[in-house]
Amino acid sequence: MIYEVNISKMKSRVVVLMSLWFISLQAAAQIKYGIPDTPWPESYGNHRAVLEISQVADVVGLDLSWRRHDLNPDERRFIITEAISGDTVSNIYRYTVNDERCVLAFGPIDKPGTYFFYYLPYEPVYDQYHAGPYLDKEASPQEEWIRNIGLTGDEKELVKFPGVSVMEIQARTAFHSFYPMEVMATASEVNEYLEQHGDPYLVFPEDRSRPIKMPGALPYHWVQHAPSDAFHGVAQKNEYYAMQLGVYASKVPLQDLKVSFSDLSNDEGQTIPASSITCFNTDGVDIEGKPFSLKVDVEKGRIQPLWIGIDIPAAISPGKYQGMFTVYARDQVDREISIVLDIENKLLADRGDGETWRHSRLRWLNSTIGIDDEPVRPYTPLLINGKTISCFGREIVLNDFGFPAGASAWDSQILATPVRFSIESDNRIIQLTPQRFSFTRKENGIVGWEAVAGNDEIKQTCYGEIEFDGRMSYRCTVYAKKQIHLQDIRLEIPFKKEMATYMIGMGRMGGFAPAFHKSRWRKEEDSFWLGNTKGGIHCELRGGSYHGPLLNLYQPEPPDSWYNGVNGGFRIDTYNDVVTATAYSGYRPMQPGQEVTYEFAFIITPVKPYDPDDQFKYRYEHSPHPREEVVMNGGNVMNVHHANEYNPYINYPFIANEQLKGLVDHWHARDWKVKIYYTVRELSNHLTEIWALRSLGFEVLADGPGGGYQWLQEHLVDHYRYQWYTHLGGGTVDAAILNSGESRWYNYYLEGLAWLLREIDIDGLYLDDFSFDRRILKRMRKIMEDIKPGECLIDVHSNTAFSRGPANQYLEVYPYINRTWYGEGFNFDLMPADFWLSEVSGIPFGVVNELLLHRSVNKGRRGMLYAMVPRGDWGMWKFWDEFGIEDAEMIGYWDEHPPVKTSNDQVYATTYIKDDKALIVLASWLNEPATLNLEIDWSLLGLNKETAKIKVPQIQNYQERGSQNMDEPVSVSAKGVKFLVVSE
Repeated sequence: MIYEVNISKMKSRVVVLMSLWFISLQAAAQIKYGIPDTPWPESYGNHRAVLEISQVADVVGLDLSWRRHDLNPDERRFIITEAISGDTVSNIYRYTVNDERCVLAFGPIDKPGTYFFYYLPYEPVYDQYHAGPYLDKEASPQEEWIRNIGLTGDEKELVKFPGVSVMEIQARTAFHSFYPMEVMATASEVNEYLEQHGDPYLVFPEDRSRPIKMPGALPYHWVQHAPSDAFHGVAQKNEYYAMQLGVYASKVPLQDLKVSFSDLSNDEGQTIPASSITCFNTDGVDIEGKPFSLKVDVEKGRIQPLWIGIDIPAAISPGKYQGMFTVYARDQVDREISIVLDIENKLLADRGDGETWRHSRLRWLNSTIGIDDEPVRPYTPLLINGKTISCFGREIVLNDFGFPAGASAWDSQILATPVRFSIESDNRIIQLTPQRFSFTRKENGIVGWEAVAGNDEIKQTCYGEIEFDGRMSYRCTVYAKKQIHLQDIRLEIPFKKEMATYMIGMGRMGGFAPAFHKSRWRKEEDSFWLGNTKGGIHCELRGGSYHGPLLNLYQPEPPDSWYNGVNGGFRIDTYNDVVTATAYSGYRPMQPGQEVTYEFAFIITPVKPYDPDDQFKYRYEHSPHPREEVVMNGGNVMNVHHANEYNPYINYPFIANEQLKGLVDHWHARDWKVKIYYTVRELSNHLTEIWALRSLGFEVLADGPGGGYQWLQEHLVDHYRYQWYTHLGGGTVDAAILNSGESRWYNYYLEGLAWLLREIDIDGLYLDDFSFDRRILKRMRKIMEDIKPGECLIDVHSNTAFSRGPANQYLEVYPYINRTWYGEGFNFDLMPADFWLSEVSGIPFGVVNELLLHRSVNKGRRGMLYAMVPRGDWGMWKFWDEFGIEDAEMIGYWDEHPPVKTSNDQVYATTYIKDDKALIVLASWLNEPATLNLEIDWSLLGLNKETAKIKVPQIQNYQERGSQNMDEPVSVSAKGVKFLVVSE
């Protein structure tokens, strides 16, 4: 086949195309990007083009170079309105709609003037949870209009129509703007640029004020200039200065991308040493304070931002400091970037942390704040006597195998026999001989030991530690000396039956412990607690990649050694006076030299003495605007949630600083404590450092399918998982995305806590279903005690929908918190008393609880049986003060010798004894009203029966004043409560 080619026509076409490309480039350069004085309604979307049309016409043509990097621009609705009247143009005909261009014909135009082209309209949602969708594409233009105009679908026909001038591309607010770092270069511009700059990869130094946002597209801002080999910045003394290097893998993929630093020196020889310069993408410090390095690879066509921090000394002389940063990758030529920093003669006292735009807080990612093993209040140093370790009211006696032979809490012995780590083969327990036991650490806050045992088949090595809060951790390695078929490797904890009264975990919500129970590794079944109010043991089976609470957002696979390919499980067996909790792993063949490691942890409870005065002293209102009744009746602690003017953005309370500080100062003057919502499970899209965190891959921000609120889709675009959504009013939306789990963001979070304590003077935190583990709570409490010793409070809230019960999930952090606020998702009217005591009250663990009542006919009135009330319960507070309850001793029905009992085993009595009087709280679990007799031990009550009187006090929202004869039966309503005051 012969092709006939007209070379002259080809050349002419190339010239025309090049001319059109040049005109398009010029037009793009001339388009302005701006923000209107007043934002337009949200329903029109966050972006528009301002058009100028000079004449009345049936149709006009638009060729808009909008340079977008969001997905599916052709699937969104287009709305074109006349600026003054708001009238909508009725017909829009699409020629080409892609990420680079939008070519349209539309009309009729009834009058010349300014028009607005909205191309991302959506349906706003004005409350919480989930954003509304983008609007579907507009209706097709009218057939008659198309026919009358003669539209054929060929872009060339646009030249026949009156043109439209693009005056400006606008974002509804500055927060929504794409300019300049999300205005992308077109494919032809990129190709031309790479022909001019043919290196395998290019480096673009960039200021912190322009975070690199598009990993898959070159900013048009960059292609207007040649790649630079120099960076110039202006900093102040004592500033932690941040900058970026954008590395573009233009021709080849890059492996092992790194950057090295020279000293930055002035003419007098003073230096900012290279050791004070960090690349956060390649090096870091984990949450245990251990340095680590990251491998950074870059796919061809992708951009990798390298965020760099420079620690400028406070005592440095002002002036010009120069040095060299070198970027290198495996098998590639190095790129040297000249760095010049002008240090002003100004001291930035806070390192720049008070102005988030400086990105100085990135150094917080590598912080070790709060990491040490010294005891923190109220805990005391560990004491060792032989193999007995004493720990703040609890005592552990170790045997030669390194396991607890005895465990007691406040003189109550918990174990019936020693804990066993049993290895079974051929229907027998393999007998190991202890070979060595030694303490490896003896410090105030942590004691460690190693125990080795074995025989000619197996070697067992046990590493154990106990910390000042009573938490024990174990790592046991089983090593096969010869081929062996093991029927089981299991952990057995034998409880005294009288101590194993209640259970939580392993597929069960709180309540009485069953005589027999089995579970098989559902997601939330990694831990359990058995015990009573005098003592118990919490056990967690560890070894996986995640050790925080198993929320619905964080439920990784179980540890391999325990799970053992579904062979593992858990059971409870009761025989005679022993209740044995067993975690087993099942059959496992082992070859010579093979080893397997089992990890687990114990917490001896209660973690501290239960003190109801902590409930009575601190009276919470869950609002920054407490009701007057709350203020007048002793309210003194407020929790400031997110999504308000003081703390608008979830888990990022660093923007409305003046408002929050003003609130804190105002209520401090009235002797209130002010705590705030602040955790890390998810992060606001208003996070200043969001682009720096995106540059870390999925270390901090979780991968996901995208979607959610429009800002996320328009800027993050993909590879994120949207979470909480709150419309804050005035067109402002807080849209959170999910964290990946354990990461350096925890270090940042802790430094943020320290900053809030120092700068805002908050008094603690409200933690709402968080994902970090006890190590972070331990650091948090140390930070609080260092900055505001003895003043800070932490309360924890959870929704039972996340697990089989929050107490088990969060028990490991109980040593460091002041109270819980459980109840969301519970139906308290259906929950038995044993559930209230074990799952909700906190009494077995030494922590008080307040009720959160979503569903309860009786509004939680039975809570005072366990010293619990709902938040803001000012009527009960008023009664507390009238009675003087802070000076009373609480004795519950669960105690060994309660002074008051009832004649009905479904009506319980708790007594508060104060010198010359006592408060008796009766709570019924009956479905009908009951009349019952009280059985009073007057000697325990400390009152004289002959002279005692009984009253039914009035308590707002609980009961009206009434009368009660001492010798007459007491009536209690169905699932109700009655308060009686007995005095002489």
